Amino acid sequence: MNDKFFDLAREKQDRMINGAIEVFAKNGYKHASTDDMVKTVGVSKGLWFHYFGSKEGIYVFVYDYCVKYMLLELSTIVDENETDYFELIRQIAKTKIKVGRSYPYLTIFLETAAQEPEQALVAKTAESRQIYEERVAAYLRTAEIENVSDKGRRERIKKMLDFTISSIIREKTAQAADAEAIFREIKAYIDLVRDMTLNLA
Repeated sequence: MNDKFFDLAREKQDRMINGAIEVFAKNGYKHASTDDMVKTVGVSKGLWFHYFGSKEGIYVFVYDYCVKYMLLELSTIVDENETDYFELIRQIAKTKIKVGRSYPYLTIFLETAAQEPEQALVAKTAESRQIYEERVAAYLRTAEIENVSDKGRRERIKKMLDFTISSIIREKTAQAADAEAIFREIKAYIDLVRDMTLNLA
């Protein structure tokens, strides 16, 4: 990656980063096209390759950037001492929505990248991937659904809520929905699931 990329105006940097994130999030690495990035951003293919060298170079840079950005935002919103699972998930969701204001497809890209089959990319993003996964796991490790005694049920509730939040973000991002509206819908589901667990106690 060419460090001169950071000499560009911030607006142009963000347009290029956002364009790459969106194309990779929607298509995965294999089917992502630099031609699509050119169309999305309006920056010539030559400029992409001047700064990043290759499609792989773009991907690795964008992945590392997304991890650093997300972790920074998580550190400002999430209370690492929170022990209530539903409150912690609300804080993480709030972070994702905040991040989405600047980079709408960032959360979706990180989810897609977690399933990336290209082993060369997995190897080149391994360090950032491990840092991100360990940090998120550390947040989640401190919180539990206290009123549900059965561990199997707790894990299914967590998975159900995770899938629900992910689906809402994907659906509403594609619709270019307002960030506050997305968060309100996510919070409504979190509250609904929290209330439902009271009947499982």
